[in-house]
Amino acid sequence: MTNRWVSRLTRLANAYGRAERDVIAAFFKRPRKRQDHLRWLRAQGYKEYSAIRPLLEALNAFHAHLDRGITRGDYAELAEKLADETKHARLVMDLLQENSGEKISPRDLTWLPQDRKLARVRAKFSKSYAGLLHGSERISAREIKRRDEALERAAITLTEGGGGALYQVCSKLGRNGFERKIARVFREILRDELKHKDGGTRSLALLIHDPVTFARAADIICRISSQRLRMRNEQFGFPLDGEDLAALDQRARQAGGLPG
Repeated sequence: MTNRWVSRLTRLANAYGRAERDVIAAFFKRPRKRQDHLRWLRAQGYKEYSAIRPLLEALNAFHAHLDRGITRGDYAELAEKLADETKHARLVMDLLQENSGEKISPRDLTWLPQDRKLARVRAKFSKSYAGLLHGSERISAREIKRRDEALERAAITLTEGGGGALYQVCSKLGRNGFERKIARVFREILRDELKHKDGGTRSLALLIHDPVTFARAADIICRISSQRLRMRNEQFGFPLDGEDLAALDQRARQAGGLPG
């Protein structure tokens, strides 16, 4: 029974990942000038960079609690995530700097309104995870050690990165020289992200055991993933209109066996 519930949740998350790829691909359907990439790279640079500080704070706060509420495995996973996010921020910011022809600092990155809203949506289910992903909340050892939001955190993890949607689309670009540079950067990021892609599924397998827990997880996945579509649409300059987004939302829900 558990496998059936989790399989449906995985299909739901994967369907939203495909929808997110459709949003991003809509931007790349026509040839783009180098300056057309500045907006989305500034926004993506922010998303990568903003995760660094909360991860540093979390590692510092948790160090005193190692093996006393914070397992060595969890601590090592956070440290690995910090290394990845730092590397990804560097790669995207270097790409942005090359494209703009100007020296780039964190002040030049952009936190767009729909991404801010995404942080608020996540925080409704787990402030600690919203903080780790966006830097939007202060991280405390007490908050991260909570055991009463394990399901919420697992569901959030299943939505993280939209299944690698951005990295998958960008890793296949190649219309011109700069697009090939974009592709090289995002292929490298995609390889890192694939190491963590099954974490949410494994966690949910231990937590989803009846229609109630399934419905809770499905609701979280839908709310966050739906907002992710709007975040990506804004990031790429609104290539799709509201009706297009609603249709993608509906198809994703139906693919997960939910009412449209």
